[in-house]
Amino acid sequence: MSALALLAALSACGSADQPANDTAPAAEMKMDGPFAESEMAMDTAMKDAVGIDAADTWVKKMIAHHQGAIDMSKVVLGLEPTAGVAKMAQMTIDNQGAEIEALKALARNGAANADSAALYQPAMSKMHEGMMAASGATPSEAYLAKMLAHHRGAVAMSDIALANGATGAVRTQIEETRAEQLKEVAMVEAMQRGEPMTMQADATPVPPASTTAAGPAAPKPASAKPTPPKPAAAKPTAEPTAEPKASSTCSPEHRAAGHC
Repeated sequence: MSALALLAALSACGSADQPANDTAPAAEMKMDGPFAESEMAMDTAMKDAVGIDAADTWVKKMIAHHQGAIDMSKVVLGLEPTAGVAKMAQMTIDNQGAEIEALKALARNGAANADSAALYQPAMSKMHEGMMAASGATPSEAYLAKMLAHHRGAVAMSDIALANGATGAVRTQIEETRAEQLKEVAMVEAMQRGEPMTMQADATPVPPASTTAAGPAAPKPASAKPTPPKPAAAKPTAEPTAEPKASSTCSPEHRAAGHC
């Protein structure tokens, strides 16, 4: 009987401890913060995006990457961000939305190549972990910290694509995306230092189509050489003064004496 009692006691202890063990992983995986849902959705979408080769996989993963930035930007706009962060968030929504459309035009149909997706996994994991760990005292500060990791991840993924056979229009797009993401990295770092938000949003607007359709602007004329001063007009030579004519009233006596 004592052995059975001991077995029952051990069984009871095990059942009592089991719920605590089951809840531990859930507690570790608990997500919070206003950006967590967008971050997790982006990570899932990027993992699911697989193309027919390394270049096409970059295209499809970058679509999900940019959509994540749009979603996070919409979140921060609803959290009373600073003026600079609000400006940056709206710029991100506009620019990334336009680039998504350009990327969709480059995506190709075909069998998914798992090996090409594996090339990007280390960079994606580093980006995701960096974003999830980034935080701030305010939603604006957290947004900047997370977007910094986000942009750096895009640069790393672009480097991978360029090193793995991307050519043609896709390569051009990768190079453009990489350059823009580097600009945004510098912009975010400057904003974190307290500097004003400046980049594409402050660029000189493109002239309307009506002014650009006429073709390239005419070259600026070369600086004209200074015109030498004209010589001063010669003063006309004064005509000799005519001797006064004899007055008609001169008397004969005076005329004879040479007085008139």
